[in-house]
Amino acid sequence: MKTWSAPLSLAEPAPPFDPARAGVIDHPGQLSALRPEVRRVLARDLGIQSLADRICPVERADGSVTLLARVEYVGSDQADALERRLRASGRALSEPARYILPAALLLDLSRESGVAVLAQAGNRTPTALAGVFQDLVEWGVRQGATDLHLNVLSDAAESEVRYTVAGRYVAPERFRHMPTGLLRDVLAVAWMDIQGGNGAVFDPLQEQQGSLLRRVDGQAYTLRWASLAADRGPSVCLRFLPRDAQSRPASLEGLGYRSDQIACFERVLQSEGGALVFAGTVGSGKSTSLATLIRGLPAHRKIITLEEPVEYRIDRAVQNTIGRDLDQQAHGRYAAKLRTLKRSAMTDVLLGEIRDAESGLAFMDLTGSGVNVYTTVHAPSARAIVDRLASDFIAVPRDFLATPGILKLLVYQVLLPRLCPVCAVPAHVAELVRQRPRGGVGYWRQWLDWAGQAWAVDPAMLRLRNPDGCVRCRRAALPELHGYDGRTVAAECLEPGLPGAGKDDGYVPDPRSSAMAHAMEKAVAGQVDPRDIEVRFMAFETLLLRQGRLPAGEAAPCRSGAGR
Repeated sequence: MKTWSAPLSLAEPAPPFDPARAGVIDHPGQLSALRPEVRRVLARDLGIQSLADRICPVERADGSVTLLARVEYVGSDQADALERRLRASGRALSEPARYILPAALLLDLSRESGVAVLAQAGNRTPTALAGVFQDLVEWGVRQGATDLHLNVLSDAAESEVRYTVAGRYVAPERFRHMPTGLLRDVLAVAWMDIQGGNGAVFDPLQEQQGSLLRRVDGQAYTLRWASLAADRGPSVCLRFLPRDAQSRPASLEGLGYRSDQIACFERVLQSEGGALVFAGTVGSGKSTSLATLIRGLPAHRKIITLEEPVEYRIDRAVQNTIGRDLDQQAHGRYAAKLRTLKRSAMTDVLLGEIRDAESGLAFMDLTGSGVNVYTTVHAPSARAIVDRLASDFIAVPRDFLATPGILKLLVYQVLLPRLCPVCAVPAHVAELVRQRPRGGVGYWRQWLDWAGQAWAVDPAMLRLRNPDGCVRCRRAALPELHGYDGRTVAAECLEPGLPGAGKDDGYVPDPRSSAMAHAMEKAVAGQVDPRDIEVRFMAFETLLLRQGRLPAGEAAPCRSGAGR
């Protein structure tokens, strides 16, 4: 075999390579399926090992050479120079001559003597590992993911890379077969950039949290890091939080709130003092709604935030990260901040998430001092917010919460997948059976009747997700999300002290003002699939039973594994 040791020259003229001509390989299976098959890596023979984690030449079974490269290098000067040297040495290039590979796959391939992508990658440099992490982040941001999940399986050769996209926990084909050793090394390098983290190095045996900054396509993102020391290995969740103004929703209306709900916000914000609390489950967009609300406050008000860590950049706000050790219960950080806050002449305070006794004490101190407080909590409804705050884990006394003026507005919200307006299909029995045949014609006909009866709507007005998608919504990398076009809020607002606000109805959704009712309004408008409403709230059949409008004897029997 002919080799050379001279450095690549970038000065030789050559026509520019069009990256659109490059092939695309997303996972090892596609690499193995190449014909003629890949026989061996040539980086060592050609003396370009330092370049191989960006551009890696490989020999095919017919003797031709293919350049495998990361997307940002496939049309680079280095790739052009390498191609010229190959041709000058008499080597034939394959067609296409260049392929784009994910950084993780290219790194493992470049570090092996053969073409097998092995679990142990060996000589990985921090720069190359950082490139793998950046690739993971970029893919998620471009797909509209809210979270990146990296699950290290220490007892297996391969680990999991997953994302939360449109509220769904998905495992894209592009990152399947991720070598465990590589993923562990990537996490160790990524942790070096963490701000406000507990621990100087990534520790798989303890819980850690912090944040780091990354740029994707010219926009800045904060990545909120939370790692869990699970039995099989560390599980890291990274929340993507856009920092640039163009990435943020412009208003509460843009998030999906109704005009009467926005009017409620505006009314309660006119009064001084008291707390406005957003509630929801994990990933329901509470912090996004809260930040959007805060950005709309008048410019003459001084806003200070106490967060763990800061999630969204809020112009005009003085933002503070409260760094706490996860394995300790007593901390002085909140106390020190609160003492200084009272001499900071602020009018409004955003108090991150209330999740334990310490943040509960901070909530009591701030609301009791008469300032405007905005915060979030995990709770299953607006009425359940008081129970959550008074729980043993947070321990805010009920008599304090019952004090007039302490709780100003309680908001509960969920995020629902929004239907593609182009390809959503009518909710006909035949279409329901086509998409989910297990229920049968009889069941789905009854289901439409339940939906109409529960909400006094004409089932003919409802629309369904089209699993085939269309040009507007189809995603080659995530076919399970065909037919969706983003997400929208369904919410309920409760003002303590108003007539009926304290009534305990057993959490049967109010047909006029509940978040489930708001969701059904969107379903009638063709924006939401009613089946997704059942997933987030309850089955229409269950709602009718709770309301006493469907005798138990008429309810369908529970069917194990039937699914909806």
